[in-house]
Amino acid sequence: MEHVESAFRLSETALHIPVKLHKDNRSRLCDRLHCNPSVKRSGSVVLLQGGQSQTRYCSDTEPVFRQESYFHWAFGVQEPDCYGAIDVDTEKSVLFVPKLPESYAIWMGTLQSLDFIKKRYHVDEVHYVNEISFVLKTLNANVLLLLEGLNTDSGKKTRAAAFDGISKFTIDTVVLHSEISEW
Repeated sequence: MEHVESAFRLSETALHIPVKLHKDNRSRLCDRLHCNPSVKRSGSVVLLQGGQSQTRYCSDTEPVFRQESYFHWAFGVQEPDCYGAIDVDTEKSVLFVPKLPESYAIWMGTLQSLDFIKKRYHVDEVHYVNEISFVLKTLNANVLLLLEGLNTDSGKKTRAAAFDGISKFTIDTVVLHSEISEW
């Protein structure tokens, strides 16, 4: 049986942050959205896009990855190129991870199963990124609440999630930023 770490940590000696904290963050966000009269509980789904992997200049060398802050706050995911969805009404959480070729195991070690990822991050479901549109339809997503707004500390704007098939959904880029950033 494979061991699944249920805490976020940057090193063996660093503080362990229980994954439950991220689940609690998602729940608190849903509570705030429930109180917002412009958000319909039924059919509203928060969709966050995590940080993207990059390479250094024209090489295949990747710099040390740091996750997008809001995505990390909600899901605790440490890997790049992921998305996360939260059904506002049920608080059901879904992670979407990239489907990596088996050959990646040569450089990255064991490629984790979807079940391992589900247990590691304490989410309800895990699917591959190329299934986002289909899975959101099965959640009966009528409105996708996307994160877009100005970070008043850095002066930089958050970038709303984007994926193939997003045009099939109604998008709201107004509500989420104030609800997730005003703690």
